[in-house]
Amino acid sequence: MSNEPDARAATATGALALDDAASAKFVRFYRGLPSETARVVRFFDRKDCISAHGDDAMYIARAFYKTTSVIKTMGSGDDALPGVALNRSMFESALRELLLDGDGARVEFYEESKPSGTWTCVKSASPGKLQAFEDELFRSNEMSDASVVCAVRVANGNVGVAYANTTTRELGACAFVDDEQYCTLESVLCQIGVKECVVPKEGTETPEGRRLRDVVSRCGALATERQARDFDAQDLENDLGRLVRGNVEAHRAVIDQSHAAACLAAVLRFSEMLADSANHGRCTLSMYDTGRYMRLDASALRALNVLPERSDGPSSFSLYGLLNKCRTPMGRRLLSRWLKQPLVDVNEIATRHDVVNEFVTNAEVRDALRGAHLRALPDIERITRKLERRKASLMDLCRLYQASAALPHMAEALERCEGRHGDYIRKKYAEELKKLSAPSHLGRFEALLEAAVDLSKIPDEYVICASYDAELGELQKQKDTLEKQIRDAFADASDDLGMERDKQLKLEHNNMHGWFMRLTKKDETSVRKKLSVSYQILEAKKDGTKFTNKKIRGLSEQRVSLDRSYDAKQRHLVDRVVDVAATFSEIFLSVSAMTAEIDVLASFAEVAVSAPVPFVRPIMHEKTSDTIHLENSRHPNVEAQDNVRFIANTCSMKKGESWFQIITGPNMGGKSTFIRQVGVCVLLAQVGSFVPCDDAVIAVRDAIFARVGAGDCQLRGISTFMAEMLETAAILKAATSSSLVIIDELGRGTSTYDGFGLAWAISEHIVNEIQAPCLFATHFHELTALEGPSGVSNFHVEALIDQESRKLTMLYQIKPGACDQSFGIHCAEFARFPEEVLKIARAKADELEDFSKSGAERAVADISDPKRQRTDEPGVSDDMARGVVRARQFLSDFAAVPLDRMTPAEAVARARQLKSELETDAKHSPWLLDVLSNAA
Repeated sequence: MSNEPDARAATATGALALDDAASAKFVRFYRGLPSETARVVRFFDRKDCISAHGDDAMYIARAFYKTTSVIKTMGSGDDALPGVALNRSMFESALRELLLDGDGARVEFYEESKPSGTWTCVKSASPGKLQAFEDELFRSNEMSDASVVCAVRVANGNVGVAYANTTTRELGACAFVDDEQYCTLESVLCQIGVKECVVPKEGTETPEGRRLRDVVSRCGALATERQARDFDAQDLENDLGRLVRGNVEAHRAVIDQSHAAACLAAVLRFSEMLADSANHGRCTLSMYDTGRYMRLDASALRALNVLPERSDGPSSFSLYGLLNKCRTPMGRRLLSRWLKQPLVDVNEIATRHDVVNEFVTNAEVRDALRGAHLRALPDIERITRKLERRKASLMDLCRLYQASAALPHMAEALERCEGRHGDYIRKKYAEELKKLSAPSHLGRFEALLEAAVDLSKIPDEYVICASYDAELGELQKQKDTLEKQIRDAFADASDDLGMERDKQLKLEHNNMHGWFMRLTKKDETSVRKKLSVSYQILEAKKDGTKFTNKKIRGLSEQRVSLDRSYDAKQRHLVDRVVDVAATFSEIFLSVSAMTAEIDVLASFAEVAVSAPVPFVRPIMHEKTSDTIHLENSRHPNVEAQDNVRFIANTCSMKKGESWFQIITGPNMGGKSTFIRQVGVCVLLAQVGSFVPCDDAVIAVRDAIFARVGAGDCQLRGISTFMAEMLETAAILKAATSSSLVIIDELGRGTSTYDGFGLAWAISEHIVNEIQAPCLFATHFHELTALEGPSGVSNFHVEALIDQESRKLTMLYQIKPGACDQSFGIHCAEFARFPEEVLKIARAKADELEDFSKSGAERAVADISDPKRQRTDEPGVSDDMARGVVRARQFLSDFAAVPLDRMTPAEAVARARQLKSELETDAKHSPWLLDVLSNAA
């Protein structure tokens, strides 16, 4: 292992070892490249390898070679330029990290022009524009989720957004009024899965510009600055006329919306879709409806573990990893898109549930689809994109042929659906698949391949059939004739040498020598004299001696020349076949979309039946419904882990009764898991999946807002508490009565009373103003005093303490009512705190904490009454706290007496009045009475 980096970088010395003049010239060129505000990584094609230089070289060395010993220096002194060489495999790995898996960067690729020796950038890419490097990125890896780039412009609270999906050729735009935190914009960016966001360069340093870039960063996208002129929509109508299917007048609503149109113009310029003729007349354009899907911002996606983290694989602890039992790359990409776009239309949700239900109940159909037909499909979408660019090979066409041949079998399996929803499945999928594979559609593609490709030689080689073209057939006949003559000459040589054909004497051919004969070293010694007289030695190595004679050499030269003519003709015919096959692109894209949908729904069914406890179909109601009931709900990711026996819990939320639920209890008791699993169940139901419950009734939610586990954002200069407040502010501004709100441990990042005051005020606002169903997990036990007729109810997680051993046992059960004690010290015992520390902690906890209803009400009074203040010093009793407040009030009132405007008699009278009032109040405060008596 220690030698691996040096071995992989062995070409570095040769590739970068230029003479002094060439090195100095390259260093001058590199130093003269423009500096960029955004991260740009530059690669240089050295023919036998790829090189990177400067800071890029250091990054490559540390990230991929794991050592800086591979760094080589060009030039000397202050101008010395570090460099590193990469082979093609490592270059592709670096591209994937930079463009797909990392924080996002732009990549530029340079080639040298001969003989001038000047370097030119021949292609570039960024996370939202991958077309230039698609072959390198996805040669050995599955094509990732669609590359989506968007443009955003903000002016006086008006937000314009436009996006381009370069894979599916979808264009969309919208404009809306947003709040100062851009909550709606964030949900839109998450829904469409943006990889790169174009923003105006002007105003980036303003507070508005910084907030915009912060939103883009939270959504995991790269912000790319462009000049204001890129947002000029003057030529937009003409550009759309070339790109969009049908009449551009049908999209007048988008063109006439100034903010949306400006962003659409910017995204078209950046994506360079007009430069690719394959896009002309094939794009679709729509006005994006921000309310079509459930709103999920970055915090909700993270809190519910919807998608795997960048550093994780697809099997990570995420909903995507759980649901990804798809058999095709197209299905996996669609699943990722669906998870970011849960439906809000009850009928659309029911349609997906109908299909999943049929696949659940009909195991034969499900197994046939997943076990045979879907598994056999290649990445139709990716191959079709190559076909459109005329870069497909015969192997690619044969894989599409394989997919086309599988469609009738898929249709036959789907026709066996006989349940209540069988008619719908047969009509939507089976009949459509039959139509696509009919002789008038893909049947013609299959006929083309059967005529053009020699299928009998697959998979050893992919060649055009000689009978497909008369000239190619004639060349093949000549090749066969020459090969026969070569074999006859070989037979004569075998007789002349007295060597048995194909055992001692071998006839072989390669690109260097053409056709030749070979003898082992042992056999060669016996005929060495004859070889030296009548034959020509080509090569003598350990594996034997390669030689030829005049006749075989002449025939070999003819055959090599004929092979070149044959290959040239074959390449021409392959291009012709690819051109004809490209006319079927639209059909294959339709096949890709349909099979992806079948794959995802079949995957949902497989997850439902293979779970430790089978999932059930939820009953969905409109947003106006006032009930969310999850009987014995479970967290699907937790229960799927090995050696886990999950404790199910029921969540019943009813408006006016338990619409706002406060959950208290010990750390590690299951509060966070419970509130997250409710959010996950709602999300799964609206995606179209069954849910991990015994029974489920769900009112469709227009959004899920989650404030769970905020952490420091040091690069953004935001503390834990500030991040928590920003997320909560987004909830208060964007949530509606049809949303679902999940809040975990709000207010823990500041002082106890500030945190409790904020938690109380936020809770009251959600209950009284927003009126959305909310699950609020907290350690502020005083918050339980909110319970009442407004729909607030208390729940707690059960835990038991053995009085003798003081051992804490978590039961992970949600029970009605507030928690009657705290368990923090027991958690400290598990962490093996010193016993003397635990004793002091217990004493102080007994002195300060009061979990009774009256204690909660007193705490609420302290927060609610602005005139009441309470000391934070440990060990201060309630009587002392009230006495201190009253004494401070007396001193304040006495200091405020306007002595300069009063007579001496009036001043004395006022002082006696204040003293009398203080003594009257002191009768109810032993501490204050004691202070006054000591003062006297």
